[in-house]
Amino acid sequence: MIKLLLCLAIISFTSFCGYLLGRKYRQKRQFFNQFKEFNERFLTEVTYYRRPILEFLSHYRYKGEFHAFLEDIIFSLEEKYSLDKYMKTNDYTFLTHEDKIFLNDYFSMFGRSDSVSQKAYFSSANVEIEKRKTNAQSEVKKYGDLYLKMGVLCGILIVILII
Repeated sequence: MIKLLLCLAIISFTSFCGYLLGRKYRQKRQFFNQFKEFNERFLTEVTYYRRPILEFLSHYRYKGEFHAFLEDIIFSLEEKYSLDKYMKTNDYTFLTHEDKIFLNDYFSMFGRSDSVSQKAYFSSANVEIEKRKTNAQSEVKKYGDLYLKMGVLCGILIVILII
């Protein structure tokens, strides 16, 4: 009976470790899903409402890492921080270097010109965001599930070696 409980505990632990290793892919998927939603809302904002940027940013609530990222953006806008400097100091480990460069370029254009040119720029950025979103979803399917399955298999292997 103790062996059975130990085996279940080992398999549960290694499965949990696999789940934690795949977390960054799920974070990235959630981030780009919310980023896509944010971009669509911003395009609507530029076209119709035209509220000040800080009012628009505080109007909608997001979840997880994207919410923290927007708070960082709001802070950098309020304090007149350079966004490039801010992206280097904050740690978003699930984002690649190319993702950080894209986000830096995207938010550098945020509120910098007239509504027509902003609408054109952010409409063109919508294609790139969609590409990154589908890439993040495919990575979750590949690697997120892979880490979980490898965790279960490693647990089973350890149990076999113990028995």
